[in-house]
Parts: sequence; C-alpha cells; structure tokens
Amino acid sequence: YTVVRRPWVPGYEPPYVVARVVLAEQPDLHLLTNVVDCDVEAVSTGMEVEVTFEQRGDVFVPMFRPVV
Repeated sequence: YTVVRRPWVPGYEPPYVVARVVLAEQPDLHLLTNVVDCDVEAVSTGMEVEVTFEQRGDVFVPMFRPVV
C-alpha cells in the first residue's frame, strides 16, 4: 500500500490509501483499490479488510475498510 499525500485524482482528497488487496476466497486475484473508513496511519500490511462500495456517478466502485 501507499499513502497519497498530494492531489492526484479529482474527487479524491489526500491523504488516502491505495492498496493491493488479496481476496481470501480467491488468493490469485489481486485488486488495486482504496482503503477507507480509517486513519491512513492505521493501515498496515496484512490487515484484514472487507469490501464496501462507493457510488461514483452511475458506477459502484469496490473499496475496502478494516474489519471491526
């Protein structure tokens, strides 16, 4: 994962986390996505996450948040 601290993509205000997520149900599938709903400093390699969806126009984008 990486923490983006400078404006790069319109609609995504820094800081935000871009991470490669591996699905437990399909370990050969890797998704490049955002980790949301937590402090960027709390993100760590190997942390357990769950999917959530954010609507962007007519599309729902999968993002991941820490499992509580």
